[in-house]
Order: sequence, then structure tokens, then C-alpha cells
Amino acid sequence: MSWLLITLIAYFLNAIAMVVDKTLLKRDVKNPFVYTFYIAALGAVLMVFILPFGLTWPGWSQLIISLLVGATFAIGLFLMFFGLKKEDASRLTPIIGGLTPVFVFILAYLFLAERLFSRQMVAFSLIIIGTFIISLTFSKDRAPQLRRALWLALPAAFFYGLSYVLTKDVYNHQPFFSGFVWTRLGVFITAMLPMLWAANRRDLLHPPKDNNSNVRGRFLFGQACGGASAVLIQYATAIASVSLVQALQGVQYVFIFIAVVYLTHYHPKVLKENLSAAALAQKIIAILLIALGMYFII
Repeated sequence: MSWLLITLIAYFLNAIAMVVDKTLLKRDVKNPFVYTFYIAALGAVLMVFILPFGLTWPGWSQLIISLLVGATFAIGLFLMFFGLKKEDASRLTPIIGGLTPVFVFILAYLFLAERLFSRQMVAFSLIIIGTFIISLTFSKDRAPQLRRALWLALPAAFFYGLSYVLTKDVYNHQPFFSGFVWTRLGVFITAMLPMLWAANRRDLLHPPKDNNSNVRGRFLFGQACGGASAVLIQYATAIASVSLVQALQGVQYVFIFIAVVYLTHYHPKVLKENLSAAALAQKIIAILLIALGMYFII
């Protein structure tokens, strides 16, 4: 299977996970630190099943880099989940998805000596323009402004980008399964740190009483999709250019947009976003620009 098909499947699964995350953060798990901890803890349990594939000691320098991969990824999750509580999923994820490959390219250029052709530079330009358009908010009595979510999306994209660039170094020096386990350990350790604060521990140990099996089922389904996506993205990063893998993240929010439109129209109690004519036009134009950027990449 080619890296391109692997990447597309991964982002489809991640789109499902993102929509589930939005619905849970909106009503059921309102503390993003606790939500990240749930994800990290579930990932740590699943790592037990990967251990038989071969866990090797990477050496101290590679261990530190592997843990940094997990730490920066977890910080990106924190910021993204805080943003999802306040912003439409179909807006926030394109902003993060558009900016992450830009940060990846800058960091890969500086530290991995990766180079992109002029065609791919055009692709990045289109992606950035699309990201800028979708991050604007309009009102009748004042000029267009950047949405506040951008200020959470920017650092989230940076930390995701840093994590993916460091990931490439991990897989340049370690077997895939072993490197994946060490990086997930970094995610778990970082996700545990906010639990040092009493308020976060209280939210963790005393969830809302109306949480039920339906919520747990949705969480596990979302995490199954997200976990499979993470493995596939990591594998694609190991066998292909980190910049190109991350640039294709634009596909993900096309899937998210379709899911949001469907849920808003047919299941508004689950998820409802602003789908006015102006909002739809803004999102569609941005997505088309990003899709055109993807054409130049491929």
C-alpha cells in the first residue's frame, strides 16, 4: 500500500475522531486536560498489545527525543481541545491543519535538510491563504477580524509540527513499533502532569453523573478511529517525506466539513454549527483553495 493511500485513510479516520471529540467536549467531558488524560491512558493500555512486536532500548539521547515527540504532541492536544470547546470543529481543524505543514516545512528545512520544489511551495501558499480565509470572522458594523481560535490554533500547529519533525528523527534511528511505544510514553507522562492540580483531579475522579454507556461507547469509538489514524500517520511519516504527509492533512477537514453539515441538518442535538450562506461560502472557498494546494503537492 502506498504512503499516499495510507495517509488518506489515516486522515479520514482522524476526521471521525475529531467530530466525536467535539461532541464530547461540548456536553460530556468539559475539562480538556481530563479528556487528554483519558486519551493518553487508553493509549498506554493499548501499548501493551504492541510490546510483543519488539520493544528495544533506544539509548538515552533517542529516549529523550522520543519523549519530546510525545510531550509536544500532548501539548498540541491540550491546545486543540481548548479550542474545540470554543470554536466550530469545521473552522478550528482547518486552521490547525493548514498551519501544521507550514511549521513542519520550516522545521524540516532547518533540521532535517528536506527541500521542496517550487510546485510544492505554491501548494503551501494556497494552503496558507485558505487557512487565513477560514479564520476570519465578519460582522455588519466592523471590518473582518481574525477569530480568537487562531491564537490557540497557532501554538497547537507549532507543537504538532515540532512533534512530527522529531518523529522523523525517531524513525530514522529506531524500529517503527519500538519508536512508537516510546513516543506514546511521552504523551502519557505529559498528560499526567495537569493532574497534579486538585481541580483537574476532581474532574477526573468525579465525572458528571449523567455520563453513561452511550458516552463511553462514543469515546471508545472515537479513540479507536483516532488511534488507528495515529499509527497510520506515524507509519506514513516513517516511509515518506514528513512535509508531504502533514501537508495532506487538508483532506481531513474536507471530511470534517461533510460530517458537520450532515449532523447539523439531521442530528442538531448531537452537533450544530453555523451553516448560514455566508459561513458556508467562506468554508467552501477555503476548502477549495486547500484542495487546489493538495493538487500541487501530489
